[in-house]
Amino acid sequence: MASAALLASAATLPVDVLRRVDDYLGRWGIVLLLVLLLLALIGNVLMKRRIKHNRALLQTNKEMLATILDSVDAFIYIKSPTLEYQYVNRRISDLFGLPADKIIGKRDEAFFDAGSAAEIDQVDRNVLLSGKKVTVEESNVLQGESRVRTFLSIKMPLSMSPGAPPSLCGISTELTDYLEMQSHTHYLAFYDSLTGLPNRRLLLDSLTAAIEDDEWAASYSAVLVIDLDNFRLVNDIQGHNSGDQLLINVAEQLRQRLGEEATLARFSSDEFVVLVNNLGEQQTDAVLKAERVARQLLETIAQLRSGHSLPISASIGISLFTGGEHSMDSVLQQADMALQQAKRAGGNTLCFFNTDMQTSVLERASLEADLHKALERNELALHYQVQVDHQGVTTGVEALLRWYHPLRGWVSPATFIPLAEENRLILPIGYWVLRSACEQLAKWSHQTAYAPLSISVNVSSVQFQQPEFVRDVEALLAETQAPPSRLVLEVTESLLMHEPTRVRNTMLRLRAKGVRFALDDFGTGYSSLSYLKRLPLDELKIDQSFIHELLTDKTDAAIVDTTILLAVSLGLTVVAEGVEKKEQLDWLRGHGCYRYQGYLFGRPTPIEYLFESY
Repeated sequence: MASAALLASAATLPVDVLRRVDDYLGRWGIVLLLVLLLLALIGNVLMKRRIKHNRALLQTNKEMLATILDSVDAFIYIKSPTLEYQYVNRRISDLFGLPADKIIGKRDEAFFDAGSAAEIDQVDRNVLLSGKKVTVEESNVLQGESRVRTFLSIKMPLSMSPGAPPSLCGISTELTDYLEMQSHTHYLAFYDSLTGLPNRRLLLDSLTAAIEDDEWAASYSAVLVIDLDNFRLVNDIQGHNSGDQLLINVAEQLRQRLGEEATLARFSSDEFVVLVNNLGEQQTDAVLKAERVARQLLETIAQLRSGHSLPISASIGISLFTGGEHSMDSVLQQADMALQQAKRAGGNTLCFFNTDMQTSVLERASLEADLHKALERNELALHYQVQVDHQGVTTGVEALLRWYHPLRGWVSPATFIPLAEENRLILPIGYWVLRSACEQLAKWSHQTAYAPLSISVNVSSVQFQQPEFVRDVEALLAETQAPPSRLVLEVTESLLMHEPTRVRNTMLRLRAKGVRFALDDFGTGYSSLSYLKRLPLDELKIDQSFIHELLTDKTDAAIVDTTILLAVSLGLTVVAEGVEKKEQLDWLRGHGCYRYQGYLFGRPTPIEYLFESY
């Protein structure tokens, strides 16, 4: 009943009331819609501002990152999977001398020489294939440059997007200037700025190493302290510039003379030091080698002159030592003491610290000086020792060099001949011996009793290896008219083993003239049978060391017997040296040796007494 009453009352509401309600609801809907539109508009404006702000912030960060990358003192770059540049910082642009847009898209071949580009490409591909970061030192040359630049590079793969092949990111720092500075610093620390030689510090390091090295413990080394005589006069008279130039010249000449087998250093103003290693385990040999080096240096310095032709000389002090027995300071002190002794002796000489060595050197120097004058003073002579056959008939003689010194008396050939070979006096002496022998052969050729005789002459290897040796022999034969077939040149095994092809050619040229050859002291040298059949030999002389013990030593007897059989099979005449006993002669004759030489038949004697029995 109640609801029906309400419906009835609503139905009775005026129409204008309903219209007002409807208008009211419509206005609020519009207002609400407007509010919603306004909110959307405000949101859009705020969103645009945020996007703009974010873009500005991103750009700022990008510019900041670019500024940072461009400011870093390193070369930073990104390469594509195919190794074209995708990004480079300013340092890369400065390195290549191009703006970034001219570099992007190009490969290293456009900027480096071919070799450098290939090495870079190999490293980069290895990084991309392995997927691992590497640190590598690279030495590259830019196109248009010759300078080698050194870089320390860190390279790593870089994933730009998921699933895509990795690019390559690299950061390189140039080490060129640092390494050059380091090298320069090392040079200043260890080398003399005027001469470029090692300085005192480097020499001391080398000397310490030589003393402490176990490998050289048994071998002798030597320190030579070289001081220029009266160097102060050069500075005082000609000025310090001339003095400096003289020191530069001395350093260069000494360096060339020594080669690489020795360490040469400048110790002080006009003092140089030489360290020579590996002189051998025998003190005598080491002394001779050190002396030879010192004399060569004295000779080299003596050939120099200052700017106004002032003569230059030097004094040298020498200390010999073996590793482990001496300290660095003691070796230098000994050499310096020897130098002072050389100075007190007047300069332009050398002195050893050891008294015995010094005495030996002085004696050797004196002997060498006398040997220089021996030829002009007619102190040299030839003595001849006969060679006989199995019937006792003299077939020839061997010319043996002798030296009679007015004060020393007879000087042993074993003493002066090696000395003559070392200082090359053997060349004029050897020529004199050959001339004397040829003149004697020429005289005998006109005497019926002596015409069949031959003269054997020992030829030094130094003399034989001279380019003019063949020419000299031919000239002497032509000048003296000596019969070439009567001249026998005796050579040693050591000579035959040295440059065998050239030696063989020399022998063949002289053999073509009729000259004969004998192999002296067979069995004491290198004893290779191969050269016996290849060289034009006529005689083989068995060394006297085998003949001495022939009757008591089975080994010597076997060697002599084998040598005789070998020589006979090769068609060579065998001559036994040092035959002193009839029992030796009988043994040799019974084993097929038919030519002999020794005290049993006669001692070496001057030519005027050689054939008194004729």
